[in-house]
Amino acid sequence: MKFIKKIGAVLCAVAVIAMCFAGCSNQNSEKYGSDTAIIGYTSEAAPFITDVKDGKASGFEADLWKAIFDSVKGDLKSYRFEKVDEGYTLEEDGGFFDSTDREYSACLLFGAVSKNNGTFNKDYSYTEPIISDRVITLVPKNSKIKSYSDFEGAKVAVVGDIAKTAFDKNSAISSVCASVNTASLDDAVNSLGTKYDAVVVDELTYCPTKNAKSEKFDVLNGELDTIEYVIACAKNSGWKDSINEAIREMKSEKYGDGDEFTPLVQKYFGYNASSFNYQVDGDD
Repeated sequence: MKFIKKIGAVLCAVAVIAMCFAGCSNQNSEKYGSDTAIIGYTSEAAPFITDVKDGKASGFEADLWKAIFDSVKGDLKSYRFEKVDEGYTLEEDGGFFDSTDREYSACLLFGAVSKNNGTFNKDYSYTEPIISDRVITLVPKNSKIKSYSDFEGAKVAVVGDIAKTAFDKNSAISSVCASVNTASLDDAVNSLGTKYDAVVVDELTYCPTKNAKSEKFDVLNGELDTIEYVIACAKNSGWKDSINEAIREMKSEKYGDGDEFTPLVQKYFGYNASSFNYQVDGDD
């Protein structure tokens, strides 16, 4: 993949903080340095990031980062994945020490990181949406339910926490149903048309399954919600634009071996779950 223009601010992506924690022991040798990017994650979240051990990780975002690192690294030479606490603020909170007790902060936050979550917009910059998860509704073929305005008296199955949150939030729809029950995907789909009139489910759960190609169901136009997963960046660090441009080139047919991004998405999510659409001057 062709190297893109390096953004100078990336060179400061790994912050060195003067203050050290009292009582900290010197056990990390040279794990960290000014040429190492610290990638924070709050918890493993398949298929985004999994199997983190000794600073290395597996999963979609780990492979994505490996593919674009040479294009965004500037003078950085390596990177490590380190677990951080919920509520961690990039390049402000510390916790990582080198052999001289210098403290480092994470410069990026990986995992199933979604926009508009808590103080996300205030604390961070973030990339264009990399993975999008729509909350959709399935109905039987020839159903009387043609749109969300037809839910009065319907028996609805809701699959998973993401779908339940979205459905509950749309109270004008959920409040007029005859019944709303949580169900497993198999139970909901197998009972659609008999026990249930409609099934509410998110695409990351539904689309990789064999049922997604069934001719028995229709998907209503529109969605109840869309969750957009991103990479969170420390504000004013330069990472956001650099990563966006690198993924754009990875996705483009014009560079290297063509679109290498979409096959990676399909490998981990079972379908093209990405709506990534970063544009720069000169794009058609």
